[in-house]
Amino acid sequence: MRTILNVLALGLFVALPLAGCDGGDSSSGTAGHAGHGGHGGHGGTGGSAGSTGGQGGTGGAQMKVVNIEFEARVGDMAFDCANEYTGLGSTAVDAKITDFRVYVHDIALLVGGKSVPVALDQDGIWQLENLALLDFESGSGSCSNGTAELHTTIAGSVSEADLGGATPDGITFKVGVPFELNHNDVATAPSPLNLTALFWNWNGGYKFMRVDSLPAGAPMAFNLHLGSTGCQDDGNGGVSSCSKPNRPEIELTGKDPLSTKIVVDYAAIVATTDLSQDQGGAPGCMSGPTDPECTTTFEKLGLDLATGAPAAGQETFRWVAP
Repeated sequence: MRTILNVLALGLFVALPLAGCDGGDSSSGTAGHAGHGGHGGHGGTGGSAGSTGGQGGTGGAQMKVVNIEFEARVGDMAFDCANEYTGLGSTAVDAKITDFRVYVHDIALLVGGKSVPVALDQDGIWQLENLALLDFESGSGSCSNGTAELHTTIAGSVSEADLGGATPDGITFKVGVPFELNHNDVATAPSPLNLTALFWNWNGGYKFMRVDSLPAGAPMAFNLHLGSTGCQDDGNGGVSSCSKPNRPEIELTGKDPLSTKIVVDYAAIVATTDLSQDQGGAPGCMSGPTDPECTTTFEKLGLDLATGAPAAGQETFRWVAP
């Protein structure tokens, strides 16, 4: 059972810059560490771990329990907070990684070109509605501002009738938090949306992906914080739209996602980026539409920096090598 800590007051966030102007976003993760303690405070909400049919709409259909495994890697090496990684980026620098967390949603299996939605288990901690948080950091080593709990396997169920007795041969999912969940009050949001370390502010919403690194010899950290930008106040305390949604849409084919791990590769994200110096904007890429580092990282994530729309050619997610 997780220890319940006090979630930081929302007043902490109103002074933060809007997403896309995230230069003031600290890489220390102090606020997020306390927020992750609050994460445990919501552990009693929703169903118990291992329950199925979380998204509803399945009626009396026969359901098949599924587990989809993800693994964080840095090139060919499994990610571990204790390691330093060599040869990263366009200038082959060495770096330690201090955070590695990703939100994903709208997961579906592919069966002969047909999309079969996965109804996520509602475990009250990691999975909410159609959203799941993948947490690869262990709170140890270079990840001292994180927590010991990991979440690398998404649990859910699919309709047996929709599978039709066939073996899945691919998967689709989106990186990020759905718009309808992205602009709420982090202080009262259910887990896994109560993490202050993964939140910008009510306008910008959540950091869909947070992977921070400390390049050796560099003057500052290289922070990758992916999230929506250009979000408009609707005049009633909410957000009407975001001009740059920045939610990559991932499709992997040719293997069974129920028996093959999906890799999230940090080395691929920064392969054409110089981690040794910052060319302008926030340290690293914090989704600013004019940030030079975002030009190269967005390409690897499968995003058009100018529009925030999904684009072809993502290299971040792949099947694990045999």
